[in-house]
Amino acid sequence: MKLIITLTLLISILAGPVWAEPVSRIAAIVNNDIITTFQLAQAMAVEQPGIHGPETSEEAKQKLRKQVLQQMIDEKLLKQRISELGLSVAETELDAAIDDVQRQNNLTREQLIDALQAQGMDFASYRKNLQEEILRYKLIGREVNSKAEVTNKEIREYFREHIDEYRVAPTVHLRRISFALPADPGSEQATAVRELAAAVRDKLILDRQPYDAVLASLGNAAEGADMGFLAEPELLPVVQQAIRGLETGQVSDPVAAADQLHLFLVAERNPGDPELFDRVSGEIKEILMKENTEKRFLEWSRELREQAYIKILL
Repeated sequence: MKLIITLTLLISILAGPVWAEPVSRIAAIVNNDIITTFQLAQAMAVEQPGIHGPETSEEAKQKLRKQVLQQMIDEKLLKQRISELGLSVAETELDAAIDDVQRQNNLTREQLIDALQAQGMDFASYRKNLQEEILRYKLIGREVNSKAEVTNKEIREYFREHIDEYRVAPTVHLRRISFALPADPGSEQATAVRELAAAVRDKLILDRQPYDAVLASLGNAAEGADMGFLAEPELLPVVQQAIRGLETGQVSDPVAAADQLHLFLVAERNPGDPELFDRVSGEIKEILMKENTEKRFLEWSRELREQAYIKILL
């Protein structure tokens, strides 16, 4: 329900000490509170020092004036809502918050006071500002955060929609043995190379001879290497096709590529991250919580304004 200032209240406001400053007048009415042009000018100077100087255009002043006034209206609404809900900060709670600031910054009370004074602020003002911050935190927690919860369904839907951002490509640990191919693929020498490759494959699969021992026995007839773990999608298509479906310890059929005939032994496979969802669900929840909180805050701020009596008199 919107609050309307009565005539009697308005008269008392006009008669009050706020008008002791002759150049000050009412800039805005926010429910049963006011913002004066003097307060607005002060806030503008804090937001942008030098804004009131002659070098600043009237257009720039007007733009900042509107922006700052809206911020001050929002601040009034927050304070009024805090008062309406009866939120408060106990002295012990405020002391604990200050102690926490000191502990995080490794400061004694005297060092904190000195640091504040170096920034032009006394300890009493700092304490009051911190109290207001805690009150805002409590208000947002009650009015916004409590209504921005994220469900498991939302987390799973986000995971499915963004799976490519989290998916870990499967990798395979390969070892190869390669044989040089002659220029003429139909020659007797080429046939001999293919037969040698088939015999070597049998030693690895049927006789279960160790890869290192088989490679060493070939001497100069072949060369080989441990290729380490490789992402399958990044392998040459012909290699992907050759090792597709092979389990650990199995060997591919001979693969011709780059003037060589290759055998690929699958030493190990890593299918990716079988616990991927569990691993990233916390991160996704934080993302969605932030999105929900921002959305809920905008809705709540709009509701707060819609239920308030606000009149701008500039």
